[in-house]
Amino acid sequence: MATEIAGVRRAIRGPHGDGVTLRVIGVGRQRAEVGVAAVAAESPAAIVVIGFCGGADPELRTGDLHVAGVFHSADRAEPIAADPGLTSRATSWADDNNARLARGSSVTVNTVASAKAKSALYAATGAMSVNMEDYWAARTAAAYRIPFASVRAVLDTAEDELPDYLSDIGEGIVAVPRRVATHPGSWPMLVRLHRKARVARGRLADCVSGLLAGSPARWAGAAPLTP
Repeated sequence: MATEIAGVRRAIRGPHGDGVTLRVIGVGRQRAEVGVAAVAAESPAAIVVIGFCGGADPELRTGDLHVAGVFHSADRAEPIAADPGLTSRATSWADDNNARLARGSSVTVNTVASAKAKSALYAATGAMSVNMEDYWAARTAAAYRIPFASVRAVLDTAEDELPDYLSDIGEGIVAVPRRVATHPGSWPMLVRLHRKARVARGRLADCVSGLLAGSPARWAGAAPLTP
């Protein structure tokens, strides 16, 4: 989580971040629902989840942005749509800055998705990326009738494999060395992942900085989600 938000935190603390609050919600359904509900209780004008995702579309590369228009869940049939006004702001920024950005749906999974799982989800739903929070965050925002969107940067591509235990890193940064110690064979993979994270983190920070700087009335006219 610290890796994902390092540049984003600096952007929000900058001159264009007035009125924006940052909260780390962590990994998975429970943390997403609790974290978004806590934010929603403050009656914000909008909620935007920012973080990494895994590429399901084989054309996506590390650092590509994905602003999903529809959120699927791997174990639920009812998709949820993002706020079109919020998503259009992000896609417009990408177009204006020649940033690679994918338009399409995402799917929220319960555990870290293997390359095989990402391929299967892409074939089954057409979802371009996978994550572990967006569907539940969107559903919670919808319950409060707050406009919602997600801006993600691709970390692992469709063919990349990740350690299964990364699903548990929401318990804190101290969990990482403990997991590596018990899974020493994953060390080379984590080194590669660290390099990829630097690329994805930089792209997220650039996007957030651009959105804040270029949209003083950034949430005006946003429409609430419906459950």
